[in-house]
Order: sequence, then C-alpha cells, then structure tokens
Amino acid sequence: MKYLTEKQYIEKMKKIQRENRQKIMRESLRQEKKKYNYKPKLPSTSKLMAVYLFIILNVVLIYAMVAMWYFRDLSYLGVLITDVAAQVLTYFIYSKKATTENTVGGITYDMAMKSVEGTTVNEYGNSNAVG
Repeated sequence: MKYLTEKQYIEKMKKIQRENRQKIMRESLRQEKKKYNYKPKLPSTSKLMAVYLFIILNVVLIYAMVAMWYFRDLSYLGVLITDVAAQVLTYFIYSKKATTENTVGGITYDMAMKSVEGTTVNEYGNSNAVG
C-alpha cells in the first residue's frame, strides 16, 4: 500500500478543488443561459390541424375551379364536395375526441394550464389578468 505524503495530499486536494470549481462555474453558465433562452409555445395539435385543413381545402378548391374553367367540365364538383365534406367531418370527430380527452373536472386542459401559469379563468371564460 502506497502512503501519501502531506505534500501529495495537498496537491491532490487542490487539483480536485480546481476541478470542482470548474464544474460549478460551468453549471452556473448553463443556468444563466437557460434563464434567458426563450422557447416559443407551440400551438395545440387541433389548431395546427385546422390550419392544415384550411390550406388543403383552399388548394383543392382553387384546383377544382381552375380545372372546371379550363376543361369546361363540371365533374370536378363531385370530387370537391366529397373531399371538403370528408375532411371537415374528420376534423370535427378529431376535435370532439380531443376535447373529451382533455376535459378534467369540467374544465379543458388549456384553461387548466392558464390557471397554473398564474392567470385564473372565471366561469365566463374571462381571465383576471390586468393589462
């Protein structure tokens, strides 16, 4: 077994303390960076789905109008009507399912998150935030 001299002990202790000081400084830098990092809040999936459907439906609508005008054929109306109806029905079913999944105790998930963030929402849907 190798014994440490007092001098070796002090050198190793100083080395460990320097390493620990570096770790503490790195951690404080990370925490300072995290404090000012802004992470934008993403919209909910149902909102993204609504935007997606809006864009797709308008693209299909414009295509059908151009095709009907260019080919002078109204058979595209059948496709247009069924496509719009199917996508709207799919979105309605999805929204209904998401609403029932996110409702707890009579309030929706979004309202619960607003009250957690410090803004409470009264029974009329108005918040008590000032400003």
